[in-house]
Amino acid sequence: MSDPSSFESRQANGRFARGNPGGPGRPRNPVSTVAGDLDRLGVDVAEELMRNTIERARKGNLKATEMVLQRVWPARRHRPIELDPAPGDGLRNLLTEHQALAAAMMNGEITPQDAQAATRVFNALQEQMRRADDQTLAARFAAVKASPS
Repeated sequence: MSDPSSFESRQANGRFARGNPGGPGRPRNPVSTVAGDLDRLGVDVAEELMRNTIERARKGNLKATEMVLQRVWPARRHRPIELDPAPGDGLRNLLTEHQALAAAMMNGEITPQDAQAATRVFNALQEQMRRADDQTLAARFAAVKASPS
């Protein structure tokens, strides 16, 4: 049942004696090893599947053509958005910029996610400008109140 040599490697209290490594333990990085193996297998399978899909696309299969194009030429995201602010008004009135952004999204020039991100930036700018205006008005009010009439 029990190996008598295992008693020699342990102390009287049951702990391993000094100098005994205690056994092989758990292998190092077992998850990353398996993930690496799956990645290598996935690359081989993906190449084979892509070749088959390209061949079907060349034969006129529109769904296969769409799949190839989505893989090779994905939807553009996270790219710069160019808008021309109204002259003279600066960013005080962002309504025209919001309109241009909505039009670009509806025309398919930018994605809805990009339009949403740009709208958040516009809203933050508007809020900062409101706060600056409020501070300016508060300072003017304080100056008027402090000045002798």
